[in-house]
Amino acid sequence: MISPTISNNPDLVILDIRNNYLSGNIPQWLYDHPSLAAIHLSGNRFEGHLHRRMCQMKSLHIFDISDNHISGGIPSCIDNITSWKKGSSSSTNSNYGQLYDLQLNGTNTEIKTSLQIKHEVYTFEGVPLSLMTIIDMSSNNLTGIIPSEMGELSELRSLNLSNNFLTGPIPNSFQNLKNVESLDLSHNKLSGGIPYELVGLTSLSTFSVAGNNLSGRVPFERQFSTFGTQSYDGNPDLCGDPIPRNCSTTNQLEPRHEDENEETRIIDSPLFFYAFVAVSYAFGFWIFFGILIIKKNWRVIYFRAVDKFIESCFEMLSKYR
Repeated sequence: MISPTISNNPDLVILDIRNNYLSGNIPQWLYDHPSLAAIHLSGNRFEGHLHRRMCQMKSLHIFDISDNHISGGIPSCIDNITSWKKGSSSSTNSNYGQLYDLQLNGTNTEIKTSLQIKHEVYTFEGVPLSLMTIIDMSSNNLTGIIPSEMGELSELRSLNLSNNFLTGPIPNSFQNLKNVESLDLSHNKLSGGIPYELVGLTSLSTFSVAGNNLSGRVPFERQFSTFGTQSYDGNPDLCGDPIPRNCSTTNQLEPRHEDENEETRIIDSPLFFYAFVAVSYAFGFWIFFGILIIKKNWRVIYFRAVDKFIESCFEMLSKYR
């Protein structure tokens, strides 16, 4: 667990305890710290749910809880974190903005930290570090839908929700993430289409929705024309460039193909075969004997023929005695 004594330092700006064997829930006192701007908890064994109290962290710029065992949903109040929203005074938080001029042991020391962005690890310091705004909740056990309020975090540079169990559609509000450069929603259980409005995210250079249940036409305009098939792998119902599947073929032919398969499965079933034989036998039986009952002449001819057949059988048997 994280020692609560850390909370006694009101000037703490960065908490970096990545890649340890820490376990338990994320302590609630962490959400109450007045100065924390960067929280790095990745690569541990934290569990439990994300508490709604995180929404009161007005100075938070970097929140990395990747590679843990966090479950439950993403709090819908996440848009209350004003440091991730445009035009907020806390988005230029003075504590975080002056990281490069912190006094440590009486000496000006430049703070450095490494961040994973666009699947690469970079080291930031000084002013570039103060400008970074990141949410990384990847590789956990998060469930539920992605709250539409997350689309209001227009100052985000990187959003990674991959490798969870998130469901529902990609929020249309993501069109408001005008500064996002990396958006990774891969390997969840998302459904529906990719909102066409995302082509307006002109800063986006890394994008992945691979390994979901998405369907429909892939937007292929502006910067989306630079994304390859690997961004969409594992979504068999997506169509259009850059995926080698024609949307007209998918939308028109596949439903008929499914109907044909359903009919084939019914016809091939043993129950259908036995029912067909039984109905055919009953129908033929009543047709034949119904005619005999109605037509007296036919009945006489039929029984004479049966008598002759029986007599001929007896004659043949008598020859072999």
